[in-house]
This record gives sequence, structure tokens and C-alpha cells, in this order.
Amino acid sequence: MVKFLFTAAVLLILVNITSAQMSKDVDDRCHVYIVNIEKAAKVQEIFDKTGDYEAYEKALSSTVTVFPEFITKIGEEELTTKHFIFPNSRLIITASIFYTDESLASHPLQNFTVNDQSMIIGVVVTNKKEKSALSTDTQNASITEVTYDEYTNIVRAKQFIKVRGRKFLIGLQCDCMAKRKEQD
Repeated sequence: MVKFLFTAAVLLILVNITSAQMSKDVDDRCHVYIVNIEKAAKVQEIFDKTGDYEAYEKALSSTVTVFPEFITKIGEEELTTKHFIFPNSRLIITASIFYTDESLASHPLQNFTVNDQSMIIGVVVTNKKEKSALSTDTQNASITEVTYDEYTNIVRAKQFIKVRGRKFLIGLQCDCMAKRKEQD
């Protein structure tokens, strides 16, 4: 288990590095990624035997597929949905991001006002393009909801799936501070 957590942590670092494509005048940037779990476990075994970190990093990056980054449309009741083809299959990945003020109210620690803004993200792998990964008609989606304000940073939804008998980790990750990082 410790080995898997270490591998997962390194993979997520690679995903963050790979997704660091910067462009001007944009807000939330999201990307979908896939990790081949079995390949990652084999890479970990080789590293445990050899200790060769450079070879480990190179081999580990071959276990990750990162799809092109996309920009969401931020606004009340705005939905952004993107589709990607799952590698070496006919399956479709649907990734959706939705902003609302009617779902998850919270109270910031600094004052007594209510923040009713939230961001809902979801990802699903199916046989067809789904209208939204967040729809009640979409089965087996991984969905996350967070309070959305100036402090929202990285948001991720992920799940383990099997495709043709192989285990994968699929995720949708959004960087909500990308624009602020550029301005700093």
C-alpha cells in the first residue's frame, strides 16, 4: 500500500507538471488524465530493485496520459463539457464542470456572510458522448463539489475503472488559481 501511495503521489506530481500550460486572460484550467495502474506498479517494482530515480521518472511518465488542458466558462449555471477518446478503445471520456449558487452554502471563518457559490466537477467513461458527466442519467461518474471562492485552488474528481480487464485511474483536475499564479 505504501508503494502504491508513493507511486500515486509521483504520478500526480507528473500530472501537475504536464498540465502547466500557461495562457493569458483565462480563469479555471482543467485537464483529464489516465494512469495505467498495472504499468505504474511494475515501474515501482523496478525502482525498488534498482533505485535508479532518473529511469524511474522516465518510465513512470509513460504510465500517464494527460489530455489537452481546457478553459471553463465561469458564471451562474454555466456548464463546460469536453470529450476525449480513451486510448486504444472506442470508449469516450466525458468531463464536465458546472458553477452554481444553489447547492453548497458555507460560512468563511473570517466573517459571518454566506458563500453560496460552488463548483461541481465530474468525469465518466462510457460507450458514447454524454451530454454531461453530472447528469442524473449518467451512470458511474465520479463527481466532486466544492465551495467556490477566491481561495479555491485545485479541485479533483477521480475513480478507478477497468477497461479490457486492465485497471486505470481516471481523473479530472481543475486549477482555479491559474490566473492568479500568472499575475503574481
